[in-house]
Amino acid sequence: MNNTILLQKLIAIEKSIGMADNATIRQLVYEAEDYLLQLQKDHAQSFFRDSWRANMPRFHVIGEVSQNQ
Repeated sequence: MNNTILLQKLIAIEKSIGMADNATIRQLVYEAEDYLLQLQKDHAQSFFRDSWRANMPRFHVIGEVSQNQ
């Protein structure tokens, strides 16, 4: 999913104003809203996944542990 697709959906809405009936325009708006919500969900999941990975304890092989301990 990317922002270009959302922009294309918004442009389609803009072009349909004055040309399509209200039900069609409303459906296009719903599709754009759904797409935006999915983008936000994907970004949030990615953020939490990356955050979790960054906070995971790191395991060391015995030879890698510093001798100063």
